[in-house]
Amino acid sequence: MSTLPAPAFSRPYVISWNLTYRCNLACEHCYLDAGGKPKLEDDDAFADRGELSTEECKRVIDEIATFAPESVTILTGGEPLLRRDILQIIRYAAAKELWVVVGTNGVSVTETLARLLKDEGVRGLALSLDALDADRHDDFRRVRGAWLNTVNGAKTLAKVGLPFIVQTTVGAHNAAELEAIADFAHDTLGAKVWNLYFLVQTGRGQFVTDLDAAGYSGVLADLSRIQKKYKDRMVCNAKCAPHYVKRQFEEDVDNPFARVYEGGAGGCPAGTHYMGIRPNGDVTPCPYLPVFGGSLRRDSLANLWNSSAAFVEIRDRNSLEGRCGACELSAHCGGCRARAYGVHGSVLAEDPICDHEPGTFADALARALDEAGDGGENAFAATRDRLAVGSQRFGTEASTRVAWDDDARERMKRIPLFVRGMVVQRVEKWCREQGKPRVTLAELEALRSRMPTPKIFGESD
Repeated sequence: MSTLPAPAFSRPYVISWNLTYRCNLACEHCYLDAGGKPKLEDDDAFADRGELSTEECKRVIDEIATFAPESVTILTGGEPLLRRDILQIIRYAAAKELWVVVGTNGVSVTETLARLLKDEGVRGLALSLDALDADRHDDFRRVRGAWLNTVNGAKTLAKVGLPFIVQTTVGAHNAAELEAIADFAHDTLGAKVWNLYFLVQTGRGQFVTDLDAAGYSGVLADLSRIQKKYKDRMVCNAKCAPHYVKRQFEEDVDNPFARVYEGGAGGCPAGTHYMGIRPNGDVTPCPYLPVFGGSLRRDSLANLWNSSAAFVEIRDRNSLEGRCGACELSAHCGGCRARAYGVHGSVLAEDPICDHEPGTFADALARALDEAGDGGENAFAATRDRLAVGSQRFGTEASTRVAWDDDARERMKRIPLFVRGMVVQRVEKWCREQGKPRVTLAELEALRSRMPTPKIFGESD
């Protein structure tokens, strides 16, 4: 097997960096086993609970800025705001032009801290909200008052103008109220993005899985309805659920919400566009995957990404096993690799929460295409070629085919690199349709006013 990445996998675009195991909550599903009393101290993947020093963190930032410039760098934990040097780390990363996001439970967010985070270069925060009922949220997070702190934190961020994402982990405790949670996130908290996370059986999460494949299928149906409800008002995403793309394409093969990653990664970016760093410097293809390529204390980021066994193996998406390997949607989905490992012990195994039977979607689509006179001689090829048209692709190179004004090109730097190529394509397509010979600031503003997503990345001057 080659140790060199495919061209599309030459660098990470998003890095989730757990800065600490310390936490002021003790969430029952925590993939890092952070805070409270650890349950996995005897597990080698969780035994070393050391942290990189401030200087070591700066050296890692230097490596990220060199190897993966402009990466979305998510500083999380545990609770990252418990590190005394958090502002130094943020300041240094922002100065290196990394796209700094802080993943926090919101407990420590005050107006003073929010303004400091904004001034030091934080682009946004991610807050967790897992129920509308405070007691149920607090039970899930294992600390009284957690719900109120999160809600007050969101209101504080809105007051100071620091963008934030609301994140919800779905389970039996909240599956019946997902739409109400989305409504609350949008109407009361003012969120522009709501991410719905599907539990991965890792860390303490391996002890709390409480939905089966049929239950998750029902959740996907709910999410599809919620996405349509909030189109152009709030971005609603499925996280750690690449098989959601099947439902999207069943509803519409040109589904505007369908998104995949470039290079054949499908819907799971682990080790292809995304990676994680543990508090002690260990590197993994995904923060939910307790499989490590090595340590940044002993090796370079570039070498670990390009050559370590953990990253090389997970990129071999042509060797997927079970139903994922046989599936006609593997190029668009491919299953969650961390969940496959959590249940089956292999990053190439099938995703256990998908109930799709391989071939059934291809047959139906091929028949429809054949009836439309659009091909269909080979079901798998017809599926692949037809769906390639309908999906948005993350990690697309930001090459331009239309002339751009310099100030318009500079404005695009407010958009994270991993989606910039896709946005550039959309902007240029719009300009061509409008008969505009070049992209100007005025054209960007006209297009920006029609969608919620760019507003997340900063207001215009």
